[in-house]
Amino acid sequence: MNHVRKAAPWVLPGILTTVAVVWAVAAIGGILTATAHPVFAYSVAVLYDAVWLYALAQETAHRRQGSNARLPKVIGWVFLPLTVAVLVTHGVLAADVLAAAVGGLVPVLAKVTLVMAIDRERTRISPRAQAAIDRTRAVTRDRIAVSRAVAAARADETVAAADIIKAAREAEAEAITTAHDAYETYAEIVNEHPVPDWHGELPALVSDRELESLLSGGVPDGEAAGGTGGFALTVTPAGHGSGTPPLEGPREANSRAVAMLAVELYATDPPPSKRKFREAMRAEMNTRGLTGGWDVIDALYDREKALAEDGETP
Repeated sequence: MNHVRKAAPWVLPGILTTVAVVWAVAAIGGILTATAHPVFAYSVAVLYDAVWLYALAQETAHRRQGSNARLPKVIGWVFLPLTVAVLVTHGVLAADVLAAAVGGLVPVLAKVTLVMAIDRERTRISPRAQAAIDRTRAVTRDRIAVSRAVAAARADETVAAADIIKAAREAEAEAITTAHDAYETYAEIVNEHPVPDWHGELPALVSDRELESLLSGGVPDGEAAGGTGGFALTVTPAGHGSGTPPLEGPREANSRAVAMLAVELYATDPPPSKRKFREAMRAEMNTRGLTGGWDVIDALYDREKALAEDGETP
């Protein structure tokens, strides 16, 4: 019984609103079909009335709660004259004055009865209480916004942590794979080129002296001295065998070059004096990068002079 009593004030506004909406859809669709496809025309009409009904519903809900319904009110009062104008125009185009008058009156009656029903059930509170309600709602909205922001931040943090862990796991897996590949490559190289056991006898190495002797004219033997598996150097004296230069060190080679230079410079006709010989020897030795003191040059001059006096050739 209580439900019937509560619903009774809304019966007449509901009927009038339904009639107004249906009539508005028919009127708007009929007018637009003259310039557009019927589907498009009636779709526009339905959307128009849907916005109007939504504004009426929002106004009703706000008034029941005692909250501000400024925007729904504005939309409702703006759509009311538009709807009246559409219905009147539709009746005029149909050459029916009665239809134009009744059509324009229906949405007005629906709006008026709806406002009366809303005012009857509206929650009546004082401005002070309304301000308190508004503050509570504002605080509640702020808390909800903060809670949503915190939840979003935690979700972002979780996603970032998951990405970091994933990247770390991928880097670790890549490092392990690289190390494994390097170990396999090392094992292959060791298997292909084994290293001799350092506990046993290692092959003989070539010393710097042996290498220098070899570059100076030594000929390697087929077998190393002492049977160590290395190589020995065999020197063939000058003027014997295959003409291979003798094995000698840098000092011996310098002395031999200086002696040969002395023979060349003394072999003139007539032989040079000791002073000219010394000048020529010093100049040629500097040019060829040979070393030797004046005592060496004087000794060579005396030797060449003695050989020439004895009738011998050096």
